[in-house]
Amino acid sequence: MRVASFLAFIPRLLALGLSLFGAQALAGYAPYADGHVLRASDTTNRYVVAGGARFLIPAGEWIHYVFAPSVTQPQATINTYEVIPRDGTLIRELSETAIYVVVGAKDWWVPNPTELGFWDDTTSVNNVPTGSRDVFPMLVYSALIQDRTSSDIYLFVAGAVFAVTTPADLAYFGGSSAVKVVPLGTVGQYSNEVYCGTLLRERSSSTVYYMGYRSSSPTMWKGEVTGVTADGVVPDGALSSFPLLPGIPSCIW
Repeated sequence: MRVASFLAFIPRLLALGLSLFGAQALAGYAPYADGHVLRASDTTNRYVVAGGARFLIPAGEWIHYVFAPSVTQPQATINTYEVIPRDGTLIRELSETAIYVVVGAKDWWVPNPTELGFWDDTTSVNNVPTGSRDVFPMLVYSALIQDRTSSDIYLFVAGAVFAVTTPADLAYFGGSSAVKVVPLGTVGQYSNEVYCGTLLRERSSSTVYYMGYRSSSPTMWKGEVTGVTADGVVPDGALSSFPLLPGIPSCIW
């Protein structure tokens, strides 16, 4: 039985919902430097600040921040601080060696020391608690991206990339001012296969497709669905390479 990629991200999607919708709508950045610990005066919660955002520290990882400068505030005040860091913030989970840079409210892997040198250096990396990257959007996230040093523009949506090659598509997705420069090599890490179960439509079409697989086939298929709203929109023609299944593709078999 195959469990398709989207199912693995359900916990992250749930965490995103709890993090974003549990916070106040008008959240702002925490007025403390990176590495400061926020202690709630009326709960046992502790948070570490990175890029102006708050990251909850599990009790089992408090020891890693015991020597950090700290400030005590009511939980309600802490709840008003952002959960997504400022652009350019470098983070690394305590349980990982991989480093990520935040660009456009998304975490992007920094693949090597050369690329890290462009974004900053290891002295600027914020060590955040295990699981901190769960706050970054997955299925619901889309953005225009461009590898550093490249002129090619892509739409990143639901874990996949699609080339943006026409002025009309570029304008629809926000124009050149909306393009986010990401670490060199980012585009090459992704294919045009979105998370299984994603609902997509092309820019100029109202037809919505459920993206998934059919039994024993590694190829992603599309199945037309009605009465639903697309999770994401892609450039015109972007879905033409996927075969049409007379029915709904599967995500488990």
